[in-house]
Amino acid sequence: MSVTRWMRLLLFCLCCHFETQPAACVPTWMLPQFPCDVTTYNDSQVLFDCKGRHLHSVPDGITSNATWLNLSENYIKNISANSFSNLWNLTQLNLSWANKNNALIIAANAFKNLTKLHELRLTGNCLNEIPSNLPLSVKILELTNNKIMSLDNRSLAGLTNVTHLFLARNCYFWNPCGKVVTIMDDSFADLTKLQALDLSLNNLTKVPKGLPKSLHTLKMGSNKIEYISEDDLRGLQNLKILKIHGNCPRCQNAPFPCVPCQNISLGIHPNAFHSLTQLEILNLGGNSLNHLKPSWFERLNKLKQLFLAFNFLLKAITEEASFLTYLPKLEKIDLSFNFALKYYPTTINLSKEFSNLVSLRTLHLEGLVFQNIGPDTLKPLYQLKNLSALNLGTNFIIHSDPTIFSKFSHLKMIYLAENRLYPIPAQSPPHPSEGYNQRSGLSISSLIKPHPKDFSYELSHSLVKQECFDSGRVLILSSNNLFFISPEQFKGYGNIACLNLSRNGFSAAPNGTEFSSLPDLTYLDLSFNKIDLAYDYAFKNLKKLQVLDLSYNAHYFKAFGVTHNLNFTKNLPALRVLNMSYNSIYTLTTKQMYSKSLAELQFTNNYLGTLWKQRDGSYTMLFTNLTNLTILDISYNHITKIPDDVYEYLPRNLTKLSISHNSLTDFTWDNLRFFHQLQILDLSFNSLVNVTRMNSNGTHTLTFLDLSHNHIFHLDNGFLKGAKSLKVLSLSNNKLTIINQSTFQPKPENQIQTLFLHGNLFQCTCDSLDFILWIENSDIKIPRLTTEVTCDTPANQKDKVLIYFDINECVNGSQAFLMYILSHFFIIVFMVVTTVAHLFYWDASYVLHYVKAKMKGYSSFNSPDSAYGVFVTYDTKDPHVSDWVMRNLRVKLEEEGEKQYPLCLEERDWPPGVPLVDNLTQSIRYSHKTLFVLTEGYVKTGVFKLAMYLAHQRLLDENVDVIVLLMLEPVLQHSHFLRLRRRLCGKSVVEWPRTAAAEPWFWQNLRNVVRVDNQVIYNKTYSKYFTSH
Repeated sequence: MSVTRWMRLLLFCLCCHFETQPAACVPTWMLPQFPCDVTTYNDSQVLFDCKGRHLHSVPDGITSNATWLNLSENYIKNISANSFSNLWNLTQLNLSWANKNNALIIAANAFKNLTKLHELRLTGNCLNEIPSNLPLSVKILELTNNKIMSLDNRSLAGLTNVTHLFLARNCYFWNPCGKVVTIMDDSFADLTKLQALDLSLNNLTKVPKGLPKSLHTLKMGSNKIEYISEDDLRGLQNLKILKIHGNCPRCQNAPFPCVPCQNISLGIHPNAFHSLTQLEILNLGGNSLNHLKPSWFERLNKLKQLFLAFNFLLKAITEEASFLTYLPKLEKIDLSFNFALKYYPTTINLSKEFSNLVSLRTLHLEGLVFQNIGPDTLKPLYQLKNLSALNLGTNFIIHSDPTIFSKFSHLKMIYLAENRLYPIPAQSPPHPSEGYNQRSGLSISSLIKPHPKDFSYELSHSLVKQECFDSGRVLILSSNNLFFISPEQFKGYGNIACLNLSRNGFSAAPNGTEFSSLPDLTYLDLSFNKIDLAYDYAFKNLKKLQVLDLSYNAHYFKAFGVTHNLNFTKNLPALRVLNMSYNSIYTLTTKQMYSKSLAELQFTNNYLGTLWKQRDGSYTMLFTNLTNLTILDISYNHITKIPDDVYEYLPRNLTKLSISHNSLTDFTWDNLRFFHQLQILDLSFNSLVNVTRMNSNGTHTLTFLDLSHNHIFHLDNGFLKGAKSLKVLSLSNNKLTIINQSTFQPKPENQIQTLFLHGNLFQCTCDSLDFILWIENSDIKIPRLTTEVTCDTPANQKDKVLIYFDINECVNGSQAFLMYILSHFFIIVFMVVTTVAHLFYWDASYVLHYVKAKMKGYSSFNSPDSAYGVFVTYDTKDPHVSDWVMRNLRVKLEEEGEKQYPLCLEERDWPPGVPLVDNLTQSIRYSHKTLFVLTEGYVKTGVFKLAMYLAHQRLLDENVDVIVLLMLEPVLQHSHFLRLRRRLCGKSVVEWPRTAAAEPWFWQNLRNVVRVDNQVIYNKTYSKYFTSH
């Protein structure tokens, strides 16, 4: 066997034994370098999630037992015939946006072996046609957002198992093609099992012929269909959902490029829907309809949801609406934004036929535009016992009689936001105008936020927070003109549990009587107002109030000389959540808050940094008496430092503490010793630089720690030692360059499951080898490891992925073999030397040291005039330097090593009261050596220059060179003095090593330098000029 083969075998054994390259010993998908997340369910489903991993090809290592593969949102240009050749168990494949909205080339036989594939998604790949040779087993086929311009009976031939086909958004205003998508007759003839078909946003001008009778769902919204004929939907007896909205839109204020239909509104044959006897959902919104023919609904007696928004149906629903008599099972109807152009009536009255909707639960009447809710406006709804949600928002209503709503005993939600309601009683409310009002500027409510591209005609009425809705009966009066509140304002609305009064310009000081008519109120939203918190009894009548939102009420908190009183919490015995965010609070009349029930306090975007100023303890106990508080958020509070005593007075039951988005430069873990239940700590978006070891009792309960978006460049070894329960740690977006393997404790001390590291400035050098090997051998999940955990230096590795760093640059074959030979040689030599030393130890030791000393010219260094071994001069004003000298330098020279050297330290040994010059002179005079610890700040000081002058003076007076330079930082690089010093006596200039591995050598070298006379280590070329002979 050749030497090369022996060497390869040796390296392979070393790899598997010492785990320097575990890639050769485990499957590819188990390696950290594998870009996808792999999960399993019930031992039968294997999921490979490769979404958004910056992939340029299908990755190797996907196993044949994979059942689900997601390759969406990557940069894959080609799918070859071999890409999925071994994935015969695959049931779901997602290739949506596989090339980031650029063209994806798919080989003819790319899916040939996927005989079990049930779901194939090809959205956003710029496909011009449906790929050929699709697996016949496919049931769900998604081809949305492509450029498929035509279909015929060959396009889908043979796909008899398809049940869901999505072909939307192939040609419309945000994906323009300049022509009409053509669908030939009987294009779907083979799809006999098709249940759902989406053809929305395709510029279709007519309903395709030959639609499968098995259809349950048909979507043809936002096309250019201008007429629905009698035969278009004939035979679709199983259809349950039909959406043909947006084919003839109202273009006056449409938020998208809009072209009106030739006949203004969508034409529908009287018998167009006669076959749809099973229909449950019908969307006719956005079709500019101005009437509703009863014949359309004659056979839709199973209809549950009807969407008619964005039409011209104001008359159709206020006059005779006989179509409603055919909808006994209707549960939801949306008639929003059916206002007549340039018409602002005093009031409107719903048609009496609304009383036939006995199953109605939700009614949307948003955007009808009228001035008053009169006695007869909602009269037909009074007897609807199932009606639970009534939406009257964005109607520009000026007046409403609250007693009207007392007739809706079963109503769960009353939505009156975005109107013009005035307080009751009002001094002089505007008198409603009669008849027409030239209001041509009506627009969609700012609170309704449709998708910025694909406008939906099914309005998303999600303006009620879930906790509010769950509390009981809801009244939404946000964005009106209620600039003050009286108890009469809410009489007649019933037993309201949740009240939203946000965005009303409310600027009064609550005195406790405003909500006296709402004794059962549990949720109150007063955000975005100008509330003046002047009284202790502001909300005293709300004994059941649990949630109070006072955010965005900064007006009076910014005012100078105004009372800022938070004592109202004393009178709210059931309060659980209080939101005081975005109030710019920088001073308070209240120095302490009191509550025995409050569990969560949101106090973000204020000025606690000002309230907690150093040397001002006025607000130290601000939160102390919130004895039940478990969640405290003080983010965005301009905090640069939290005084230590503030931690002591924070509530002891905290489980979540957020101090993110501040300016903290340091955080002492010991301050958490008061919180024995703390689980979540958020310190992200601060200015932390160094993270010290956690050894506090307050960290052992932590499960989540966020240190992202700081300036951390160093982690102490074992810094998580005290966090024994920590599951998630985020160190992303910091300035970490190297992480030592010893930073993270092994299990069971370390319980971390997820570690975020992306966005740091890692060095891809051999110094990172240990950390890379730790990643490879660890089971900790590191999100974005193969995409965003990248190198910053050196330049040739910049933006490359850290885990892909070639460790062969540090350990290659020839070097490993050479090290193997050398190590054996040194072992043999060591055994011989130790044997000889054991037999002739004393003789050999004495001779060796004697000869060595004579050869180097060593002589006795003891002087009766010297009191210290070394005088250390350094920057005492820099706390980091002082700490390093006391904790490291002093210990290494005075306490460790074979011989200890007594040091003279300014902070420890200088007698107080003696002038600086005298102390410096005595210290240099009575010390063997003078050690200068050089930093950028110290070399600019006068103390350094004076000490250097006195040391040189001793050289001139006594011909004794005592100077030793320790460069803690790279300084004086262009100094002539430093260059001359290196030339004459280079060993007297020592530098702090850049790697931790070189530190033991550094300390030994420093001991040798301070022990030996400088004249002995002078350059031989110049030493003759500095001798006493």
